Amino acid sequence: MKIADVLSPTKIQLRIPVTSKRELLDRLLAIVDAEGELLDSERARQAVFEREERLSTGIGYGIAIPHAKTDAVARATAALVTCAQPVEYDSLDGKPVDIAILILGRSGDVRTHLQLLGKISRLVSSEQSRELFRHTLLQARTPNAVYEYFQQLPDSNNAD
Repeated sequence: MKIADVLSPTKIQLRIPVTSKRELLDRLLAIVDAEGELLDSERARQAVFEREERLSTGIGYGIAIPHAKTDAVARATAALVTCAQPVEYDSLDGKPVDIAILILGRSGDVRTHLQLLGKISRLVSSEQSRELFRHTLLQARTPNAVYEYFQQLPDSNNAD
């Protein structure tokens, strides 16, 4: 499964004005909810915030990948935002976040959930790919431009 399979231009928002981690997570959840993809918005929110309490999903380099497995979604889904100003996030490197990608997967579909997390992780694993990722997302003028970036990525199922 490609990231573009669970993302769409309507689930991408650029340069959003948020001032806290909580506000950022709520915004990501609201995007998915507005698309009608949450079966139970409160359970989805609880799953994301409980996961975040265990260990921050701020992976460093200004990037967060909040995620949870929950039965509050019918199928895997994602939302992406870039922030107008970086937000304190308790990231592993202590730096604020300006890119966040929410991944929600069904509780019983661990494979798809891990595939999606793995694909995002590979996008930011090397300095060169991470800089391309950050530049592309932060300089994008439209959600369509971000979505096209994800569409053109190779489908590396053989690595999953």
